[in-house]
Amino acid sequence: MDEYEVDLREYVRILWKGKWIVAGVLAVALVVAGVVTARAPVEHRAEVLLAVETPAGMPRGYSLPTAARVAERVKDPNLLSRVVLPAGVSPAWITAALEARVQGAFVQVALQGTRPAAEVGAILAGVLDALRADLAAGVAEAADRRLGEVDAARDALRARLTAWEEELDEMRAAAEASRDRLRGEIARVSNDPELLSLSVGTEATVRGYLVQKELDLLYARLQQVELALDGMERQGEAYVAGAAWKNTAEQLAALDQEEAVLRRILEEPPGPLSVVRGPALSDPLRPSLKMNLAVAGVLGLFVGVLLVFFIHALQAPENGRRDLPMDERPGPTPG
Repeated sequence: MDEYEVDLREYVRILWKGKWIVAGVLAVALVVAGVVTARAPVEHRAEVLLAVETPAGMPRGYSLPTAARVAERVKDPNLLSRVVLPAGVSPAWITAALEARVQGAFVQVALQGTRPAAEVGAILAGVLDALRADLAAGVAEAADRRLGEVDAARDALRARLTAWEEELDEMRAAAEASRDRLRGEIARVSNDPELLSLSVGTEATVRGYLVQKELDLLYARLQQVELALDGMERQGEAYVAGAAWKNTAEQLAALDQEEAVLRRILEEPPGPLSVVRGPALSDPLRPSLKMNLAVAGVLGLFVGVLLVFFIHALQAPENGRRDLPMDERPGPTPG
């Protein structure tokens, strides 16, 4: 225990002896920290909070980007290269100064640097414009792809309608030919002189009955043909396809409406981003003088104490020789 007390007293003695060294190092550290803090450039920060949402009328097959994807995309060098920059600002500077963080379903984009506040805000606005244009291009690409699918589907439906129209034309032509043939048969039977002269006697009655039956059958068949032609005229292709024609027509109408929406999207593609807050500029950012002085003070004390013990270690062998009696001090080494 006494040995530890002696060592502690020795350390205190060494530190007290080198107190001016510690004080000097501490003073230098504090002065340097103050000068560096005073000369440090002022930074400005602009930030905006974005939300990813699906606008109305998005084309089928469009995949909405996630917040993480947007945060990754906003720092893409290819996107940043399209930002109109003030003189003296490079895309590399934006890459280093730009921050993008995901906050749940939102994306916070911030730009911080030593450029003037107006330039920082303008650059962030340019980044947002480039991001919107990039995401809108993705929407336009999806719309164009869907438009091709709509055209293909519509061509297939129209081909189906054309086939039904051709089938209907063939059925109408056959019915009209049958109608003309039946009318000719009816005229022939009705105007036969031999048949018209049979009006008395048993034989004439039987013959007239048979002729009348034949006429009735011809008229019945003619009525069926006329009804079929009337149905073709009223129903059109539905006479051939039934309910399938109505479904096909409804699908064509829906495709026409979708095409109109897609055309509008291609003219002015909407973006899946909305601004929740900002862009906003914060107050000028300066280094904290108190914090820098506190850190410099701790480091100054640490370095000063180390320097004192280092100097003491260098002087220890010489001090040890001076403490020995004269006859025990080492003499010069013989040559």
